Amino acid sequence: MHDPKMQLLLAVTAALCVIVLAARIFGWLATKIGQPAVVGEMVSGIVLGPTVLGSLAPEFSGHVFSATVKPTLYVIAMVGLCLYMFLVGLEHEYHPSSRKDAVLPVVLSTAGVVAPLIVGAGAAGYIADQYRPSGVSLPLFMLFVGGALSLTAFPMLARVLQERGMMHTKFGGVAVRAAAIDDAAAWCILAVVSALSLHGSWLEAWRTIVPALLFMGASFVLLPKLFRASMERAVREGQISDGLFVALLSTVLAAGWFTDHIGIYSVFGGFICGVTLPRVPGFAQLLNVRLLQVVRCLFLPVFFAFSGLNTDLSGALDTSYVWALLVLFLVGFASKFFSSLSVLRFFRWSWGECVAMGGLMNARGLMILIFINIGLSLGLIEKELFSILVLIAVLTTALAMPLYRRHFKPEQEEAARCAWAAHATSHASQRTSATGEPATPSVAPTCTEPMAGAGSTF
Repeated sequence: MHDPKMQLLLAVTAALCVIVLAARIFGWLATKIGQPAVVGEMVSGIVLGPTVLGSLAPEFSGHVFSATVKPTLYVIAMVGLCLYMFLVGLEHEYHPSSRKDAVLPVVLSTAGVVAPLIVGAGAAGYIADQYRPSGVSLPLFMLFVGGALSLTAFPMLARVLQERGMMHTKFGGVAVRAAAIDDAAAWCILAVVSALSLHGSWLEAWRTIVPALLFMGASFVLLPKLFRASMERAVREGQISDGLFVALLSTVLAAGWFTDHIGIYSVFGGFICGVTLPRVPGFAQLLNVRLLQVVRCLFLPVFFAFSGLNTDLSGALDTSYVWALLVLFLVGFASKFFSSLSVLRFFRWSWGECVAMGGLMNARGLMILIFINIGLSLGLIEKELFSILVLIAVLTTALAMPLYRRHFKPEQEEAARCAWAAHATSHASQRTSATGEPATPSVAPTCTEPMAGAGSTF
């Protein structure tokens, strides 16, 4: 017989093998029906949980995902999420080229956060009698549920637009910037909710909020000074040295430890590290080559599986369950969709573009799963409502691409790229005429830029 440490190693290795293969299979199946891979990976987590595998093969499920394995999976998942949010933060850029270009994404994201937050909080109040944990105050419960429904999956949206060749278009630029601002606002809400949950009152919550603000301020001041020169050298040399890579990993993990310690979770620390690193063109791509694939193919599937192990849909046919799911889904979807549509119509966008944007802004993907997992660990929600919110994550994310494709068929995507390329050329010509200096070549894609498939791991 093996000793306990070897038994744990064997059990965790077997669980990881099952998780990674299931995520890959379901992600591949999702891309075959025109969905982002993340939808399939989210479903794979549910399938591995008590809803399917636990019901059909309880002995196998209990052996692979035993009580001794789950804590280790949690540690792996949270370390992976810290690294993942670091990469998300590193992509979190906002460089408006005009006043209108600066205003529209801010208005769009503000409407997309405020409307779901208010309406979602109201819906949470409506279902609170059945789903609010006994020790959680009603305002805190309402704030958490409203915050969860206000999320947009910025990295998923950015990856989909990139793979469709739509990043360097008017539509893509506005969508990515709005989603980035939306996500930043959501993490601020989560930080406040975590602080209130930990300390119980606004006055006591400052014991968490003040250290968090000091951490953010120190990151904005120190990280650019510490890393700019080495990041620029890495870009010049075309590779990241082991020393720089270790320094970045150590910084991110230390930030995750600190934010965990003060009560707002490691995902916040990783995100702030990514946001506050200096913006060195080309560095994010270099780092993604070394880190992103491991995070995407190993750590994130573990997180999906851990979420799935807490998701039990066996009571999904119960009338009260279906009613709560319907209420929260309609509230979450409609508030995002119609707030986006109203803002873009005010700015004179076409109906087709408005519908496409409303769909993409509803893609909550991995972000809402992170949000609600933290809520579950804090005791702000229980497993039944957690399961409902997991379903909402899957449904709203699955609706994003069909709504996008209602307007943006390949011909419309090509027209959008051509319009942006013409605008970039015109802008460069005007600058040349005004300054008398040769214009910097445009980085905008051409009309014939090839498009990748619609799958996305984010």
